[in-house]
Amino acid sequence: MPLRKASIFIALVIVLGLATACGGQARSPAPTRSVPSPATATPSPATPTSTSTSTPPRSALTRKTAVKVTPTPACPDGVVTVSVHDWSSMDQEESWQQVIQEFEAANPCILVSPVRLPDDREARLLQIASGAAPDLVGVDSSDLARSVALGGLTDLTLFIKTDPDFKPATLFDPAAWNAGSVASMPVAVVKDYSTSAFYINTTLFEQAGIPIPQDGNWSYDDFLDAARLLTIDQNGNNATSPNFDPNNVAIWGTSLPWWDGSNGWWRGFQNLLYAWGAHTISSDGLSTQGYLNSPQAIQAWAWYSDLIHVYHVAPDISLLAKLHTTNEELFLQHRLAIVGSFWGPWYRDVLDQKPLLKWQVVPLPSGPAGHKSSMSWMGWGINPSTKNPQAAWTLLKWLTTDPGQRVFADKALTADLAVAQQLQQKSDPFWGVFSRETANLDGLDDTLSPYYTTCVDIPGSALLGRMMAEDGGQFDIQNELDQFSASAEQCLWQHNPGKSTSTPLPPTPTVLDTETPPPDAGTPLPDAGTPTDEIMTPTPGP
Repeated sequence: MPLRKASIFIALVIVLGLATACGGQARSPAPTRSVPSPATATPSPATPTSTSTSTPPRSALTRKTAVKVTPTPACPDGVVTVSVHDWSSMDQEESWQQVIQEFEAANPCILVSPVRLPDDREARLLQIASGAAPDLVGVDSSDLARSVALGGLTDLTLFIKTDPDFKPATLFDPAAWNAGSVASMPVAVVKDYSTSAFYINTTLFEQAGIPIPQDGNWSYDDFLDAARLLTIDQNGNNATSPNFDPNNVAIWGTSLPWWDGSNGWWRGFQNLLYAWGAHTISSDGLSTQGYLNSPQAIQAWAWYSDLIHVYHVAPDISLLAKLHTTNEELFLQHRLAIVGSFWGPWYRDVLDQKPLLKWQVVPLPSGPAGHKSSMSWMGWGINPSTKNPQAAWTLLKWLTTDPGQRVFADKALTADLAVAQQLQQKSDPFWGVFSRETANLDGLDDTLSPYYTTCVDIPGSALLGRMMAEDGGQFDIQNELDQFSASAEQCLWQHNPGKSTSTPLPPTPTVLDTETPPPDAGTPLPDAGTPTDEIMTPTPGP
């Protein structure tokens, strides 16, 4: 995985300019400007663009520098430059340059100027709020509603209606396309997205005599049973043995949704909550009481706490920090049987470099509410301040459909149905698991309020980290979730004065974005090929 609405100038300065980082250092104030309402750019008449589907061999390409060009008959308005957010990791730079070179060859009147997407979330929001973002704005699902509230994304409805070749209903996976809308208004088009799966060490499964899980035939209780059999102490006892020593584990059965630091990964944990039938905010985005602390949520948190502190099948995050290791390293060392961290398709290249490691991905288990899960998503929208809206739209289409998607699709799921069918068929043993998971996606709570990340995700990640720490077994789940739901609702009320659905609580200082949550992404953001949200080894698309 990661906002939401600033209605007046003063609110923008308070929320963005005075936010502090995890270490408590003060941030610089936001640039002084009024915040526009979500804009609707008026597209100019469509211009022909290439629809070539050929993809030449990849090679290192030289970026072009935009220069002022005198108008010619081929480019009556001269050559225009379109800037675009780029969050590709080092191993994707060649692919990114390939896509840009092909676009410029097919559209000689448009030059592309990549702009590095800031790693820091506050910096990204400040860039949007100040009007300094490029023509195509990169955004993840957790900051989508906030970006709209800051006036940073254009309503794409008119572009879509006036472009006869752009038919979302036939071009895109419905869930991935809809994730780019706020209040049913399309504001961004998906670059790529990720569903979740569990990576397993098949050798350890075979040694334990455990069948490889298949979709529809295993539950979270089955997952826990398998993890207990796969967790082995230094004396060879598994976690079901009365002689099992939880303080001297040689092989762990599973892992937690964690990247580094003291926080958990909220977007990953949402998979578990959804499977228990627990959502975290009301559909109008104004209430968390009765959601964050619902009976289903309490049951999900309690089940997960027992997995760590009663059954001892996953290393707590205090131990991982003490050992200076990660879930990825444990898996590569054959010391982790199931990566239960809700990874997306981000690790294939890394794992394939270990020929002695026998692994595969398996679908997520079903919970009491059935097989439900969440997605990580990243895309681009058009900056309302762009001087070249039609050129920006032309580039946006190229990047999010064939041929651009044909290159991007080797790192995450593509929403382009035709490309997905050709390159990531559901019968493929790797991509098929992630592709079929789209049928189980539940709605993203993050999109329901511009302040979800501020009020729910950031404090929720901190609370999750406390529960996953060494002393998390002393965690009073009912009490903690009651307090969390009350404080989150007060935070929403403070950002939406006059709109709260509950009785106003005593005023307290405004809750600010004091941490940067991992970015959401199909292809992790900012730069690691794995999440840092939706990002992003990863620390979290999109």
